[in-house]
Amino acid sequence: MSSVVLASPLSNSAIAEYAERVGAFHNIYDIDGRADLHELVRLLGGRVDVSSSFFADEALTVRAAGDFTVHLPPMTSDRRDRFTIAHELGHYFLHYLQPEETGERGFGRGSQSRAETQANYFAASLLMPSEVFKNSFRKCGGDLWTLADDFGVSHRAAEVRAQVLGL
Repeated sequence: MSSVVLASPLSNSAIAEYAERVGAFHNIYDIDGRADLHELVRLLGGRVDVSSSFFADEALTVRAAGDFTVHLPPMTSDRRDRFTIAHELGHYFLHYLQPEETGERGFGRGSQSRAETQANYFAASLLMPSEVFKNSFRKCGGDLWTLADDFGVSHRAAEVRAQVLGL
């Protein structure tokens, strides 16, 4: 099973647009803009498992298009898990489906690379779509704790998203 992850040729803005289009296409956002990631995984033919070990090598196993498992570490917060699921969906779309990979493929944890940065960018865009995030930012007066609660992400994720969007 291949483990080398090549970066997508897409720009950050194209990745953001792609992630937001995936969420909108699959209608995963509630009235407040919060993404239902478990529903998205289900719609895509995947599943989410909690690993029995903190030291599991893989975070995503793709057996084929429409057949994958996101592996969450045990004992992490719901907010962390939401970002992890969105991040692994980034790998699925950007580094498996988009380059038209076939066959089994594993995506590991903890490396630092352009592909990992791209998966993070995808995750942030999927969880916090730009226009919805900007509107929420204005409504709450830029309170990042409120934004984090609204989108079900960490304070740091909301802070980085606000910076990326120039808020």
